[in-house]
Amino acid sequence: MAGVTAPSFGSPFLQFGPIKALSLEAGSDDLFPYDTEFFESAERIVFLSPDKASLNILPKAGKSLDIRLFRSPGSFYLSNARILRFTGVDDSLDIPIKNDFWGPELYYRIEYREASSRGSWRSTPLRMVKTPNANFRDGRVEALFIGDDHTFDDADMGTKVVTDAAWRQLRLSGDYINEMLRRLRAKPSYVPDPALDPAANTLNGFCLASTLQQIQAAEKPDFVVILGDTNGIGAGYKWKGLGLQDPQYGLPAGLYDDYSRLFWIRMRKMYSALTPHIPVYIALGNHDGEAGWDVCRIPASKYRRKYWRMPGAEGGNSADENYFSLVWNQNGFGAGGIQFIILDSESYNNPYRLPQTPGEWTLGAAQRAWFKTALAYESEWKSVFYHHVLGGWPFGTDEQTSDYAYGRGPLFTAEDYRPYVKSPEAVEQVELTKLMQAAGVRVNFYAHDHIFHAKRIGTNAAGQALYGICVGSPKHMGEIRWYEGPIWQSAGGYGNFGSYYDPVSYRETGKPADFWGPSGYTKLTITRDGARVDYIRSANNHPYTNIPPTARVGGIVSSLIL
Repeated sequence: MAGVTAPSFGSPFLQFGPIKALSLEAGSDDLFPYDTEFFESAERIVFLSPDKASLNILPKAGKSLDIRLFRSPGSFYLSNARILRFTGVDDSLDIPIKNDFWGPELYYRIEYREASSRGSWRSTPLRMVKTPNANFRDGRVEALFIGDDHTFDDADMGTKVVTDAAWRQLRLSGDYINEMLRRLRAKPSYVPDPALDPAANTLNGFCLASTLQQIQAAEKPDFVVILGDTNGIGAGYKWKGLGLQDPQYGLPAGLYDDYSRLFWIRMRKMYSALTPHIPVYIALGNHDGEAGWDVCRIPASKYRRKYWRMPGAEGGNSADENYFSLVWNQNGFGAGGIQFIILDSESYNNPYRLPQTPGEWTLGAAQRAWFKTALAYESEWKSVFYHHVLGGWPFGTDEQTSDYAYGRGPLFTAEDYRPYVKSPEAVEQVELTKLMQAAGVRVNFYAHDHIFHAKRIGTNAAGQALYGICVGSPKHMGEIRWYEGPIWQSAGGYGNFGSYYDPVSYRETGKPADFWGPSGYTKLTITRDGARVDYIRSANNHPYTNIPPTARVGGIVSSLIL
């Protein structure tokens, strides 16, 4: 399960050349996000509270490193920076960083060398991280939300088969994202050529790489939230197509552990362009391996906590770090700041099967009690995040199956559920919505349905509008079979898709679109004067979307003033 050693590609890649280890020449267009000779992935920084951060370093398997961490409140102080030293690091290293010196920004640099060699030191670039009070003077917070990148769907299925051995290994490791990022930096108009490039059969990865490139080029968020369905531990039906063993008939327990480790490190590799300088948080999705019915849930949880640390029990959150509350910009928005509550919609459901009715979806008693406590915190602005609503339509992945309830749809209130269940008040989402209204929550952000859609749910106790917003997806292809479903198009669904541009299955409703498919991410901007939500196109995925061809990458497809 070690990281990929830079392979030399065949003729389709001659225009780009081999993967290179990190160059120390700042500003090089050929930079890989991390040194592949020494590390499994780039480092990852995350704020566990307004006054405490954690920096995780992940040495490459088989390496033992000496590490020096230089940190300061400004780049000009780095010559007199505080230095932490570590010797013989050969496993995941978490370094706590307390707010006893940082200002609006935290600057740091890592120096490293192989412990056995005592040779010359290498260095990462200087990193600048916005702290939770970065914009306290102008009272501004910017956050980005990425839903359902579904890179595990880049498995060999149908006609999308990768035969190139080097690219198969890069796909499995996750570094194919970083290689495509390198190509996009060299040529921003790059799109994989099906006639020459095996990357053309891994287009969800291409769209994620394009999304990360767009974020790096145009955004300066305080943090990013991934709203689930990204690592693929809970998508065992795709493992065989990724070159792993098929879990259909069971696997040795040790393989579940190995695969869980592989997929979490894979995700670290895929998001290495962001993790060193932007805190990236996760709301668990149904394909992330920790749902109540998942065979990998124990090792998946173990390796998530090891490689993707989140706020935990020390801050009054879940000891398993799967649900938690973040507070940002306390100085800019009063003592309460801005509150972001991340929930786990998957882990506390039936351990043997998917919920069969909307009423079976649950947060579980402990998380529900914690949620009530979190909502009681007095903040200036509250929002809640989860992978999907705790209920949804009483159907499966699409409207053709009714033997399980998949959590699909924008259903929040008893009135929303009345057409589908006998006792709407028994659906847990109805109770959660009431709690949020009473606590003054402004938005429910969720993913799962791979589109951007905003619905006004009602009014909260402060007389403000409460919204449910599906954050979209950076993936390659929109699901036209979902869009054409009668419930999807009904008053309780998402409405009309407008036009779907795939030339083979071209569809047109003759009506304006009520939602937007991939590829895109959602941006939330909060100021003292109000808030705005934008859905931003993040990859050239035409013609497999209902986003108009005129919408450029980086352009705003839809906006909402809250």
